[in-house]
Amino acid sequence: MNIGVLEYDKEIAYQLTGIIKESCPHIQVKLWDNSGELKEDISNGGMYRILFLSLEKEAMDIIEYSRRLQELHTGVKVIYVTELNESVFEAFHSTPTYILARPLNVSHVKKALEKALFELNQSKEKNFTIINKQGIFTIPYTKIFYVESDKRKLNIYGEEGLVKTINLKISDFLRYEHGMFFLQCHKSYAVNLMHISQLEKYEIVLENGMKLPISQSRYMETKSRYMTYLENE
Repeated sequence: MNIGVLEYDKEIAYQLTGIIKESCPHIQVKLWDNSGELKEDISNGGMYRILFLSLEKEAMDIIEYSRRLQELHTGVKVIYVTELNESVFEAFHSTPTYILARPLNVSHVKKALEKALFELNQSKEKNFTIINKQGIFTIPYTKIFYVESDKRKLNIYGEEGLVKTINLKISDFLRYEHGMFFLQCHKSYAVNLMHISQLEKYEIVLENGMKLPISQSRYMETKSRYMTYLENE
């Protein structure tokens, strides 16, 4: 999943991206310092599930653009960053998930991000779909226990074992919304958070009894993300 940040103030942009990357290290963050670049990026196919949008400049234009974008892509979550002025009231002409006031409060930014991720998790149709020369393959995320990287192929495992092998790198699998549901615990494995039964040091036990390794370098991140997942359940 990708997150986009439109922010004119370099200091605030640095602060925002830092908080996002600290809270969600698996998520890609794209930064724009003007609205033209944002619009061009999205018109060229850029996909962003969460947008942090500054209303410091061209507030009415940004709000109207957000409204139209949400009409086309209902799953997009918008978080505005603004001073306490008339643009706050205009912001509700679109459908913001959260409005952050300047100067930024770290805990408020984290709450906004958590709320957006929670809403995405609740509203998204949890299907993994691949379209290739062989046809269309769709499987509910709830049926995927973990995925395994095998060079440039990805093995998808369910409760009973191997479900499908596709041509896809694990990094590409996690790059977009799949990263909401899956945690990369090892360079070769990403596990579905909802199917973890037990987390031990350097090992994950799944509901079906399968065990997956946790890299030593990924242990703290794995533990932190799993605890956050449990807290939001």
